[in-house]
Amino acid sequence: NAALALLRENPSMGLAIHWAMISAVYPFWSTTARQVGRLLNLQDQVTQTQIINRLKEQYGDRQTIFRYARYVLRSFVAWGVLKDSDTKGCYEKSLPVTVNDRSLAVLMIEAALHANPEGKGALGLILNDPSFFPFELPVMTGDFVAHHSARIDVVRYGLDEELLKLRPNH
Repeated sequence: NAALALLRENPSMGLAIHWAMISAVYPFWSTTARQVGRLLNLQDQVTQTQIINRLKEQYGDRQTIFRYARYVLRSFVAWGVLKDSDTKGCYEKSLPVTVNDRSLAVLMIEAALHANPEGKGALGLILNDPSFFPFELPVMTGDFVAHHSARIDVVRYGLDEELLKLRPNH
């Protein structure tokens, strides 16, 4: 419901909203995006083989991994977050989309928490999660996130670390 309300208010950010919703509901999408983001942090281009090999390390060597990874990668290209390079099976990163709307950024953080089986994560790690490779998220504090979402709790630990976790029944 929160995503639908944001989409109505700001239809130009449909890509980020849909990305958040798919990431929250389909863990394979989020995992594939994370592997692509990690590889793009290391190099300018990634190959389908590199991505699939990383996914096989996580999920095992199954034919379905190859097929579904191809579907997700082609969706990334269709959505404009990856570009086909001149070499077949090789992709380049498109220009990142800046997320200025902090409510949308909070929704994306919540999606990342849903994509995590434990439903929790350190705020700093979530904001820099490689699965958000197509986006630039704003810097935020845990207090801001908790204030703008009734579905997320903040636990402080260490000197300045903040752990976000989904509230029960949300």
